[in-house]
Amino acid sequence: MARFADLCRLCEELESTSSRSSMVALVSDFIKGLDVDDLELAVRFIIGELFPPWEPEIGLGASGVVECVVKAFSSSEREFLQAFKSTGDLGLASMSIAEGRLKGSALAMGDGLTVKEVYEVFKSIARAIGEGSRRKKLRLFQGLLLRAKSPLEVKYLVKLALGERRHGFSEGLMEEAIAEAFNAPHELVRRAHMLTSDLGLTARTAKTEGVEGLRRQEIVLFHPVRPMLAEKAEDLLSALRELGGRAAFEVKVDGARVQIHKLRDRVRVFSRRATDVTSSLPEVVELVKRMEVESAVLEGEVVALTSDGRPAPFQTLMRRFRRQRGVSELAKEVPLKLYLFDLLYLNGKTLIDLPYTERRLLLKSIVGDEMIIETLVTSKYEECREFYEKALREGHEGVVAKDLESPYTPGVRGKRWLKVKPVFNTLDLVVVAAEYGHGYRASMLSDLYLAAYDPESGGFEVVGKCFTGLTDEELALMTKRLKEIAIREEGRVVYVEPRIVVEVAFDEVQRSPHYRSGLALRFPRIVRIREDKSPIEADTIQTLRRIYEGQRGRGTIKGP
Repeated sequence: MARFADLCRLCEELESTSSRSSMVALVSDFIKGLDVDDLELAVRFIIGELFPPWEPEIGLGASGVVECVVKAFSSSEREFLQAFKSTGDLGLASMSIAEGRLKGSALAMGDGLTVKEVYEVFKSIARAIGEGSRRKKLRLFQGLLLRAKSPLEVKYLVKLALGERRHGFSEGLMEEAIAEAFNAPHELVRRAHMLTSDLGLTARTAKTEGVEGLRRQEIVLFHPVRPMLAEKAEDLLSALRELGGRAAFEVKVDGARVQIHKLRDRVRVFSRRATDVTSSLPEVVELVKRMEVESAVLEGEVVALTSDGRPAPFQTLMRRFRRQRGVSELAKEVPLKLYLFDLLYLNGKTLIDLPYTERRLLLKSIVGDEMIIETLVTSKYEECREFYEKALREGHEGVVAKDLESPYTPGVRGKRWLKVKPVFNTLDLVVVAAEYGHGYRASMLSDLYLAAYDPESGGFEVVGKCFTGLTDEELALMTKRLKEIAIREEGRVVYVEPRIVVEVAFDEVQRSPHYRSGLALRFPRIVRIREDKSPIEADTIQTLRRIYEGQRGRGTIKGP
């Protein structure tokens, strides 16, 4: 049985290691000797996950975690806040509180926690629902803390409860570690992960079935597939040329992307972040239940509608998305329309390697034309321009141009799909830090540090700071969310886990000596918060470099 203390020591070593290859080697050596059940859990724990992303969260929150630490170690809230102020990290603050209270006490006697025992308690916490559930959750977590045999275990129990991964070991690095541990090609490990969104399952397959098992991996119903992503094109003509002079142009609606899994009468709906939003979208569930297929995985977008049937603003849709209470009442107020555009799995067969045109024909055969997003296949620029302008007049965002022969490549952002919008100067970026404002905003984290994703390193590169675009009410909510995912504080700046994605408008990309990337946005302002997007779906630093080069006609800027 894998000891939780050993996993904690590994995470400590990762936190003090900067070399990617050294981190991968450490994790590879650790996981290769684990039995399959411990392996599946340990892989998730190391990247800061308790469960796959579509499973329910434990629902403790930072305040609940702090309350448990204070009670478990006979502390006070004041003492905890002092520890947090000196460390800037809830895990380190909890470790500090536990220090000394565990040494030589009765708590330190007996066998240490196993990885499986930690998982089982967290699973019980997540499953506690209904009246009295919060008290039960707190009691269970407090009991888990009391079973810790070292302050280090307390630190990582708290980090797991909060979903933190401060040691910086990303999903991409875990893919590499699994590949190294079980002598498998990284591309096969990544493909299996993208098909199942479950690194624990991927590690189990690599250990028990090897290369052939990874190669045979298909879609698993009710495990969301990572979405294929579109690159940005500067305009329609460049998109048409890039795709070989003939392409499918789909209307790009201003909605939330969904993936729908069906097995007979069972239907689950997942967001693009792989979270389960089934209960928020009952009309979508009923629509799919009526489809005359045994099993399917469909992709599309849901859009909120105004009273005259036009697309409503994105933020109106977000009132419905992930809503748990009062759904039926809100459904009358905010009706939705489902637009489907892809079919990934049908009656037991994975379809992602089929070309776009074949998948589209199969989709049409099971849902008809009415539910499929409006599409034009053409080689003529004038036709696609008219189609694009019509989409804009109807209140949509633009179009997505798709290669007619393109397979569906989960989790990949490539040039087989290209999105075209009226203005090129918006990007989806991740908030990685925030600074307290001035005057009446002195208590708010109003100056947000914005970062682009770097798929090569798995990290995020800061490209600007923004303090405009959000209302005071939105800033108050943003401040609350940022404090819940805070890593540390340095003066007026709070550094946070990279979880929140925002859409940012800007005038241009310019050179900057202030940021490691060498780039900065000129006059950035926040357009909206993208609740539907995960951090790894943010625009990349490579995209910003291409924008800069296109603006200036200069040579490539080299990254750090």
